[in-house]
Amino acid sequence: MMSRFPLLLLVLWPALLVPTAAPAAIDEEIPLGAETVAGVRTGYVYRGFDLADALTDFQLETELAVAQDVFLNIGGWVASELGDDFTEAAFFVDLRRTMNEFYTLGASASYHDFDDALFFRDTTDVGAFITMFHANDLDVTFGAYRDIVAEAWYANAEAGWSYRLSDDAYFGLLTGLSWVDDYYGRDGINDFYGRATVTYNINRLISLTPFFGWSLEIEDADGDEYFGGLWFEVLF
Repeated sequence: MMSRFPLLLLVLWPALLVPTAAPAAIDEEIPLGAETVAGVRTGYVYRGFDLADALTDFQLETELAVAQDVFLNIGGWVASELGDDFTEAAFFVDLRRTMNEFYTLGASASYHDFDDALFFRDTTDVGAFITMFHANDLDVTFGAYRDIVAEAWYANAEAGWSYRLSDDAYFGLLTGLSWVDDYYGRDGINDFYGRATVTYNINRLISLTPFFGWSLEIEDADGDEYFGGLWFEVLF
């Protein structure tokens, strides 16, 4: 079944790149925004694998509107374990197209540089995804990604929901189920993961987000992981 994912990538990329309006119809000034996030967490779980204990991380992301309804996200992050040698530096590019009010198509590529990450190797990752919007506060995403170095597939289905608590705060919940194909010794349904957040907007540009997350392995309960943390976010 996973062998069909390369075909999915070939189908999605042209749909993303075809503009929805002539260049003359696009604003001369291309909208540009950026977000920085500094955080601390009690543990780091990547695709169901426990890679580190308490760590700090710093993220930077910017979004560029390249055409009407077509957006490019570029960003990266650096994470460092407290009191140990694990570090990760990563860079990613996401291209997505809003097809209509109900769904968005996207494709992504990322590079990960792991240092002292047990058996994980530095790698490039490519994939495609589709996000469907069922309401203003509910969305569902299906994605498939190829780890080039590990020569393995990772796929997931996740749902996100948010609820406004006040004019300055809202609750968010993300849950998902992942599937892997010969990914560092794992096959089949991988983990049930999720994250609950409460975001408080200090002002229009600054917010604080405490969070709690989990990764429950389907076949090995001893590998279940729980973690918490805090993000400090600045928009500019």
